[in-house]
Amino acid sequence: MIAAIIGLLGILLVANRWKTAEFTPVEAEKSAAPMQGMQGDGLPQQEISRIEFLNAVFEKTKPSPLVTRILTAKPGTYPKDSLELALRWAEETSNVPLVALLQTDLAEHYDAKTDEKSKNEVARNLIFSAAMSVENPTAAAYLFQLGKKHIDEGLEKNPKNSDLLNALIVYQSEYLNAPMQFLGTLKSALASDSNNIETHYIHLNLLKKSQQWPKALKKCEKLISLQAQNPRWLFEMSEVFGVMGDSVNAKVYLDLAVKTQKTVQ
Repeated sequence: MIAAIIGLLGILLVANRWKTAEFTPVEAEKSAAPMQGMQGDGLPQQEISRIEFLNAVFEKTKPSPLVTRILTAKPGTYPKDSLELALRWAEETSNVPLVALLQTDLAEHYDAKTDEKSKNEVARNLIFSAAMSVENPTAAAYLFQLGKKHIDEGLEKNPKNSDLLNALIVYQSEYLNAPMQFLGTLKSALASDSNNIETHYIHLNLLKKSQQWPKALKKCEKLISLQAQNPRWLFEMSEVFGVMGDSVNAKVYLDLAVKTQKTVQ
C-alpha cells in the first residue's frame, strides 16, 4: 500500500510542477490579484459543466460516434459495458482527466461497493488526476470541483480522515493556491496522524515548492525516520542538499540511496 501511494504521488507531484513552481506562502498572499474567474496557474474558478469538460478533453483527440454518445448521455443511462468501453478508449488515448471521470461514473452508478473507503478513493482519484491535468485548465478545474464535493461529503462524516485531508491539501494548494488554507489543513492532518507518510510527503513538496530548504531537510529526516529502508527519502535528501549547494552531503545521501535501493530490490 505504501509503495503504491509513493508511486502515485511521485507521478502526481512531478507532473504537477511541485518541484519547479516558484512562490512562497507569504509572497503568494501578497501578490497581485489574479484575473477575474481565474486562480493559481490560471485554473477557472467559475463552475465548469460536464459538457465544457468534455469539449476541453476532446480538443486534441476525437472519440468515435459511439463513445461520443456514451459520454454525452446523462450519467447512468448507458449500460455498464458501454461505459467500460468508453473507459478503455480513454485509457488507450492516455486521457487522464477523462479516465478519472469515467471511473467516477462507474463507481457511482454501477459499483456495488459503497463503503467509506471506496468513496474516499473516488474523491482522491479526482483530485490527484486534476493535479496531473493542469495543462488543460478547464478539465482540471472540473475534476477539482467534482473532487471537492466528494471530499466535503467524506469529511462531514469523518473530519479526521487522513486520506481526504491529504486530497484537500492538494486541492487548496494546486487549485485555490491558498497557502493559509492548505497550511491549516496540513496541521489538522498531522494532528490526526503524525506518522502519515503521504501527508509528510505532500508537506515536503510544498516546502520545496516554496524553497524552504532547511525545513525540507527536516522533513526528509522525518520521512527517513519513518521509513529507513525506503531509498526515495534518501534521494530526496540528496536533491535538497544539492539545491542548497552542499555537494558533499548531496553525494553522501545519493550513495546511500543507491546502496539502499540495491538492498531492497
